[in-house]
Amino acid sequence: MTKTQCVAKALILDKNSDFLLLTRSDTHPHYAGYYDLPGGGVEKAESYRKALVREVHEETGLSLDEQQIRVLYTVTQVIHGVSYPTVLYYARLDKEKPDIDLSYEHKSFDWAHIDRLSEVEPQIAPTYREALSYIRDNDVISDIDTV
Repeated sequence: MTKTQCVAKALILDKNSDFLLLTRSDTHPHYAGYYDLPGGGVEKAESYRKALVREVHEETGLSLDEQQIRVLYTVTQVIHGVSYPTVLYYARLDKEKPDIDLSYEHKSFDWAHIDRLSEVEPQIAPTYREALSYIRDNDVISDIDTV
């Protein structure tokens, strides 16, 4: 039987459309040193949205409201016998480059211009590499900002 780990991640953009890019710590158990987006595992009996809000706060100190996040992309991949149903959310902040309080899981962060998505994709976990490519190739951010 395949083990399942649900994941909720976020593409968080600031007022100037820079996105929050994290770098996993060198001791992270999965993809150490890789780029990362805020978010993480969904706990039992927890919704994806609640998990995202909790994980973003734990990892960055940012407080998101469940009402301000929107679904960008969903995907399920099986990696090394584990199924990863993943929801990638989108949140736009009304501040420019807010302060970040990193958890032990990450060693650094950057507010990167959205044009860097193509640079980041090869160096990010496979469960949302496909999502970033889709978002970039189809200009999804522009579409969602007009809704």
